[in-house]
Amino acid sequence: MDYSTDYPIIKGKLIDNNIFFIIPSWGSLLGYPTLGNYANHNVSKISQDLVIFFGGIESAVKTDNGILYYLFGLGYYYTKFEVQTGSYITDNRQLTGIILSDFVYDHLATSKNITLEDDKDVIIGEKLFKLPFDLSFKSENKRTFIQGTLMRNLFIPYKDIFLEWMETLHNPNNFKLDKNKHMVLSTHWDYYNKILISGQMEYDLKIKYLKSTAGLDGIILGIDELLNFHFSSLDIEKINTKIYKLKSIFSTIDYDPMYLYSIIDNASKFLRMEGETALQQKGKISPTSMPKESILYSAEDYIEKFTEWPNNFVRQTKEQLESSVVSDKRHLYEQKEIEKVEIPRFIPKEEQFEIRTMKRPFVQYQPLPIIPSNNVIDILLTLKKIIERNYDLNSIGKAFEISRDYIKSMVLHSNFLWDMSKYANMYQREEANLGLSYKEQTVLLEEIDNWIEISRKKEK
Repeated sequence: MDYSTDYPIIKGKLIDNNIFFIIPSWGSLLGYPTLGNYANHNVSKISQDLVIFFGGIESAVKTDNGILYYLFGLGYYYTKFEVQTGSYITDNRQLTGIILSDFVYDHLATSKNITLEDDKDVIIGEKLFKLPFDLSFKSENKRTFIQGTLMRNLFIPYKDIFLEWMETLHNPNNFKLDKNKHMVLSTHWDYYNKILISGQMEYDLKIKYLKSTAGLDGIILGIDELLNFHFSSLDIEKINTKIYKLKSIFSTIDYDPMYLYSIIDNASKFLRMEGETALQQKGKISPTSMPKESILYSAEDYIEKFTEWPNNFVRQTKEQLESSVVSDKRHLYEQKEIEKVEIPRFIPKEEQFEIRTMKRPFVQYQPLPIIPSNNVIDILLTLKKIIERNYDLNSIGKAFEISRDYIKSMVLHSNFLWDMSKYANMYQREEANLGLSYKEQTVLLEEIDNWIEISRKKEK
């Protein structure tokens, strides 16, 4: 990715801020942009899409488009959903960061909250639960209120998810930045409702992580370039150090599975910082009657500004989104029935052959092979084999997407990257279990042979 001409920025300073940050429904926050796709099946219903985040460091970055708010730490995107078969499935993705564009942040900061009077550190509402891990400087009455409210509204309803999350944190193989790299849930204008990961993530992890899941518009490569553009190498080193520290703490603390508030109690003992914390600095700010809540300390400079939700990111209700998908599936089902009872007609031999070459066959799903990540020609040769071996269209689209992102991480400008994106988008939207027609396969193989020839000439 080339950021050289896009988004001139004013880099924001990093601020330590150890916060418990929970978004009860990611889809609700964004206005239900998509139900997503899972294992080459369209998702028909999402019952849970929780984001759990233990934040440790934050920053506001000013760009030409507006402000980006970064929160780094340990996170978990969890979904429970239904595909066309009617069975419920759960899936998750680990996170090391969240990017909130200014319009998403302002929507969150003005959403309905149940909060303590004159206490901007604590937000308990429909869109967000946020509080500092260290509550030692608050009164006993406030701590009791927070404890009871979180138990009733968060820890009891989502108990199983939190237990699963804590098991994830206790696993020594998780959140190793040397092999996992960064995994960031984004509402950046160009990467809206996507997770950005690193092209340097270990190959097996990368292939597993890149698989599509419910509620997201994609999981793509590119976080290294974005972080390097917005932060200095020293900043990134500080961010990584903080994440390692949080992992060390949360992978070893004890907690009571029947009393999950004990996670906050026990973590706070390790997370108290020496000297002035960001939260204590925030207390020095004169109280105002602004309609926006102070979610992040890095956003204080923009407390009097409000960014409207842009028209190009359309908001809708969950019911509207799910009803539209049901309608589409009914249409597809009726189409299949019509094809079964189609009236035979006489077709000349030449026309019969042409129709056979254009007809897409039914194929069984098969997992994609490992696609190389460090050589353009090897990537294209593997893509060619996938097309020759009758994979379903959704998998072929995913193979184009992965191949494109690998090539893009090595070669910023290539004549065929746009075509790869075209095929990735086109085939991943097709109906499940359909394969390439003979004609499509022939055209694609010829096109990839041409790409290979172009790449070989560039290597000389």
